[in-house]
Amino acid sequence: MATPRKDVFDPHVVGIYHCMTRCVRQLFLIGRDKKAKIENAGRWKYCEFRLEYLAGIFAIDVLDFAILSNHIHTSLRNRPDVVKEWSDQEVARRWLKLHPTEAKKKKKEKLNQKEITEQDIADAVANAKLMTKARRKLSCISHFQKTLLEPIAKEFNRRDGKKGHFVAERFRCKRIDDDGALLACSIYIALNPFRAGLGDTLEAHPHSSYSRRHHGKADWLAPLFLDERACAYGQVAMITVGQDGVKRLHSPANVLPAPRCSEKGMVPLRWSDYQSIAQWTARYIRYRRVLSQAEKNAVVVPEPIAKLLESLGIDPKFWLDTIDRYAELFHHFVASPNQLDAIARRLNRKYVKGVRACRSLFLPTEATTTDLSG
Repeated sequence: MATPRKDVFDPHVVGIYHCMTRCVRQLFLIGRDKKAKIENAGRWKYCEFRLEYLAGIFAIDVLDFAILSNHIHTSLRNRPDVVKEWSDQEVARRWLKLHPTEAKKKKKEKLNQKEITEQDIADAVANAKLMTKARRKLSCISHFQKTLLEPIAKEFNRRDGKKGHFVAERFRCKRIDDDGALLACSIYIALNPFRAGLGDTLEAHPHSSYSRRHHGKADWLAPLFLDERACAYGQVAMITVGQDGVKRLHSPANVLPAPRCSEKGMVPLRWSDYQSIAQWTARYIRYRRVLSQAEKNAVVVPEPIAKLLESLGIDPKFWLDTIDRYAELFHHFVASPNQLDAIARRLNRKYVKGVRACRSLFLPTEATTTDLSG
């Protein structure tokens, strides 16, 4: 039974989604095509520039990304809560920066004119219908993907002198429902260029979030470290106390020209710990398919890394197999078994695809970590 997109993505609730888009017919239209001996120079950089540009406009945190030769991975967190904090003027400014022609249509001016004036912003604020639409779509994953992929397709078709589809299908989307699942997704994305042979190390391919963070050029990505129990972001965050008496970290919404919409972090791991897990995993993943089953079973997860994985509810014994087969094991949801059972009940199903893989990955205990989807 197919799962409608509306059952996976809820635009009104903060959630994390792993999105993937592949080029038509799996052609190498973005990066190097070794068979055709085509370099496609500058295309990786163009895609990354577009992604960075949108990260500064949308109410969406870009957690991870990897741009390969024939597909693009992104890990995104929609932030309808951030849109609520923005004033009407801020929403209008961002929307017109994203769609400048909407400010010019009534004036019958040239559609390629991109200068937005204060009067254009005032006119947009006065248009209640437009403001409702803008607030909804500025935190919408689907609109983010549309404004990411459509200009890329048009630009590369123009360069090639071609017409027609550039991407094969609508982007694939998996919901990530806790920090252990997010770590698995993040490491899988980080390892994609490495497994594709685009570099001998994880940071060698420059057009990935791992390389960006490694070289200290990730100001437009969400901060890696997340700790809801302490002030992890210095002067840009504050501690708030809810009605239940629990202290929580509140990261206020950024306003233009900030490179990202907020300062909310990603996983409860320091960069050194995250890097240790990623590098140790990469050491075995690329050549794992040529190992015998006995050699695979002989691999022992080092104790420091095992403790980090267990702190996120992950069973270290199945870690390598999960990352190696991530794409085929998980379908629309990546979460702990308890959360998958709750999702199945919400959808009036006996189970959802991927529940067996999740039971293998996660430890059979009650989740003790903070839920990153809300």
